Amino acid sequence: MSLRIRKLFLFCFLIILFNKNLIAEDIISVDSGGKVIHWTLEKIPNIAHNIIDANKDSYWSSGKAVFPQVVTFSMPTNKRFEGFSVTAKNSGNPLNWAKKIRISSADPFPHMGGWVELVEIELPADGLQQIIKIEPARGRYFRLEIFSTHGSSPTEVSISNFSVYDTMEKK
Repeated sequence: MSLRIRKLFLFCFLIILFNKNLIAEDIISVDSGGKVIHWTLEKIPNIAHNIIDANKDSYWSSGKAVFPQVVTFSMPTNKRFEGFSVTAKNSGNPLNWAKKIRISSADPFPHMGGWVELVEIELPADGLQQIIKIEPARGRYFRLEIFSTHGSSPTEVSISNFSVYDTMEKK
């Protein structure tokens, strides 16, 4: 079995295993001191800040179908983390929902090229929350890159929520 197929099976298993009853603190949320510090584009009122706010009905949209879209986040300090969740589904057009994404982290100076790729995945067409577990790591800055949407002719790019978790435990 090829390495790519094994990674796909492992990824699917982890999603099933961790998709329910997750106990974790979202350490990138606005409530935890997280901030959006850079974005490629945004369309008011669907601003980049909405990706990490507590309002599950808000979302970010680019306003244009330009790729890649990049949103960069910071936390107040360097912290340990074990995983992420990403939700594309929002009240916008499903053809504009993010599909292929990459998540990277850096500390202490992302502007000096210290980015480490953590995961690159394709989000499902239903847009539901995806839980991604990784080996424990540390970082202060996170970069979410979006390379495609679920539509062949999108008018913009959108995503509802991005979370970084300190731990990935089940109830």
